Amino acid sequence: HRLRGSVMGIVSFGRIGRAIAARAAPFGLQVIVYDPYVGDDVLRAHGVTRAAKDELMERSDYIMMQAPLTTETRHFIAEPELRRMKPRTIIVNTGRGPTIDNRALYLALKEGWIAGAALDDTEEEPAHRRAWSPADNPLFTLDNVLITPHSAYYSEESIRLCREVAAGEVVRVLTGQRPLNPVNRVRLADGSWSLPEGVAP
Repeated sequence: HRLRGSVMGIVSFGRIGRAIAARAAPFGLQVIVYDPYVGDDVLRAHGVTRAAKDELMERSDYIMMQAPLTTETRHFIAEPELRRMKPRTIIVNTGRGPTIDNRALYLALKEGWIAGAALDDTEEEPAHRRAWSPADNPLFTLDNVLITPHSAYYSEESIRLCREVAAGEVVRVLTGQRPLNPVNRVRLADGSWSLPEGVAP
């Protein structure tokens, strides 16, 4: 299908969701977003539209799932959501595997409720089991599923860089500077963050 004029639904509009939206714009995709924790001003700044969960499931031709795994997001997409989708919908999950109910997803793909799925993480990763074969997860038997090994960034250089960045963040905080990659951005933004005791700015 042609991308221009299609609808892309993004679940979770953090850094990755925003990067996806920016890359979708030149292709003429209409981007809708479900993320109850992001303000309308942020969505407007990125040229996307807020959608309720059901609306996103019903309207999207492509669903991009980036959500972290929480009690709210476990099985965020399950049978009821899959049954709302168009037969041409393709789901791409680069978030956590358990955000999609894999049994329901298998049924949806097998019976043609949706067109396909691309998964970087499944509900149960093969690496967690000592003896594993593709037969242990029926998703691996389907032709309309693409599953990547959830290790795209691994390389000697990236492992070294990960250590260097982490050490650099520690040095920044201990020398009175703000970290570049905080997990708690909200606390930094609202001014409630302060330097550790004994650290001079």
